[in-house]
Amino acid sequence: MSSATSPAKAVERPKNTAFMVGWLVFLGFYQIFFAWKFGSFFEGTKGDLRHYDGGVAVEPLYAAVGVLALIVAWGLWHLRPWAYRLGFILQGLIFLLAAVVIGLWVAGKRAPVGWIVLDCIFGAYNVWWALQPETKRAYQPASPNPTQSTS
Repeated sequence: MSSATSPAKAVERPKNTAFMVGWLVFLGFYQIFFAWKFGSFFEGTKGDLRHYDGGVAVEPLYAAVGVLALIVAWGLWHLRPWAYRLGFILQGLIFLLAAVVIGLWVAGKRAPVGWIVLDCIFGAYNVWWALQPETKRAYQPASPNPTQSTS
């Protein structure tokens, strides 16, 4: 019998993993695209945020969130425990970015509030999904002793 037909331990992906990975791939590409093409969502015709009073350069943060989202998506699809933990860091960055955008909007600056609300809704779903017992179990590091129960 070949090893291809009898895996040592077959772990199934948690429910909604394909949706989660798809969302992260979309998020990754749109964050990178906007960081590269427009400098940021706020650029418009007046240059990037560094030209505003009290503004900050968020382009590197957008790009970093995009790259991180693609890395996490790959790791989640391949059931890597590090991707599960890194997903929480990614979500923290997205919530931080949302706070910055909302702060700019409150201060009267142009801001993509609709996209940020969408990011926060999906972010809340992402955290809920990650905390489900089935999801946590799928991303636990492999036990050295296969007969040992982790429940």
